[in-house]
Amino acid sequence: MLQSAPRVMVARIYQESHSFNPALTCVNDFSIERGDDLLELEVRSTSILSGILRRLQKEGAIITPALSAMARPGGPVEHSLFEQLKQEIVSVARRGGVDAIALELHGAMATDCLCDPEGDLLAALRKEVGKGVVIGVGLDLHAHVTDAMLQAADFCIACKTNPHADFPETGDKVAELVLAAVRGEAGPVTACARVPMLLPGALETGSGPLADLHARSRHWIRQHPSILDISICNTMTFLDVPNSGQTVLAVGDCDVETAAAAATEIAGLIWQRRFDFKVNLPSIDRVLNMVVAHPSRRPFVLGDQGDRVIAGTPGDDNAILRRLVERKLKLRAVVPITDPEAVRAATAAGIGAEVTLPVGGKLTPGLEPLVVNGKVVNLTDGRFKLRGPFMAGQTSSLGETAVIEAGRCTLLLTTLAGLTQDPAAFTSQGIDLSQQDLIVSKSGFHFKLSFEDIATPVVVGTPGLSLYKPGIVPFRAKRPIWPEDDVIFDAPKVKIFTQNYPKETPQSSSAIPTSSCTRAS
Repeated sequence: MLQSAPRVMVARIYQESHSFNPALTCVNDFSIERGDDLLELEVRSTSILSGILRRLQKEGAIITPALSAMARPGGPVEHSLFEQLKQEIVSVARRGGVDAIALELHGAMATDCLCDPEGDLLAALRKEVGKGVVIGVGLDLHAHVTDAMLQAADFCIACKTNPHADFPETGDKVAELVLAAVRGEAGPVTACARVPMLLPGALETGSGPLADLHARSRHWIRQHPSILDISICNTMTFLDVPNSGQTVLAVGDCDVETAAAAATEIAGLIWQRRFDFKVNLPSIDRVLNMVVAHPSRRPFVLGDQGDRVIAGTPGDDNAILRRLVERKLKLRAVVPITDPEAVRAATAAGIGAEVTLPVGGKLTPGLEPLVVNGKVVNLTDGRFKLRGPFMAGQTSSLGETAVIEAGRCTLLLTTLAGLTQDPAAFTSQGIDLSQQDLIVSKSGFHFKLSFEDIATPVVVGTPGLSLYKPGIVPFRAKRPIWPEDDVIFDAPKVKIFTQNYPKETPQSSSAIPTSSCTRAS
């Protein structure tokens, strides 16, 4: 039993990778903090790491900050950059003097030459600190959880909501379990069950099949005190890596059998309900008709499902803008579009200049630019802080930015793919959202949380790299997977992962007897 204050190293590398986004994520896309700046996340952010920090400080832990590197979703990370970030974190661990390491990782990051950088990072940390140091990890619900990650960490747990409203609570749970393990009050053992399937739709956890599955997880936890956590990871659909799919992680307190039974049952239920994950999004024209027909509900905020920057797309789709122009609707609209070339042209023209610009459709394969005439009304460096609740207080950037008034449409032209699920992306650039009839957000879920007090949310079935339909995405590494393929899947098999308990537990695949599932009945 530890007598002195626990010593915990904290770190974060957070980026979600879209394998088909042609633009690599580089150092300029990351917000990097160290030392006291990292520790201040505790008071100004709503991230998993902030939740970790608050709990550690509350418990009187001695905190060693390593590195926080956070980037918006996008293309794979430049491998040389990942190596630099990894080595910096490992070098802090190498100094020794810590009882535990608590990390925030997304869980679905890739580099241009590595499918599992997070597993690589965790393996390097474990090699450096040995078996005696506890390693706990907080993940995004859309993590692709690998064997390498689970072999190196004492436990990995994910947030439970989409849109993600429980990041701080997830961080709090990570710190709680880390401290319990350090003090000898818990012996985490993880049962992992995987299902070779993607979710075509119904991705929100507040309703539909995912709501039922999470309710079942909570039932297991209530009925079995030895279960510390159950996470259902729905994976990043557009991360094309081997062994992808749905993952259930049940963390037991020195209880392999119950954790395995829980993971087996919930994974089986995911497969049984696979046809319930349906998508039926309205078209652009249908939604525009809705905006026209219901002035009392304005402004509307339109989630651009096919070009979700928060799912890693370039953000250059102009489909909604194109229909607004073609239909000559008398609607005041603000539309964000990633277009570095148009930003440079507007900057060269200067504020007040009249410009004719081809905008959008230059980054995503298969799209075309749309020529617009307008006036440059603002030019900025694009820096702002997220309002939240998702990642509130986190610094973000649109890159060099130009605001163009083109008739009734206001264009937010950005150099970097912007996190426009947050109203601050617009208001920081001088755009008054209250004066709009509709606002386009490059998001499919999280914009609902951020805009709920100022606009009526609607998700639109737009084209682009983040609209998933079977047969249209050129997956290679992750196949076979349902519904891309006819997959034969009889029953989930469970792998057991543990660092300290029980010593003799093999880290190998074993089928858990079906009868063990009846314990939760």
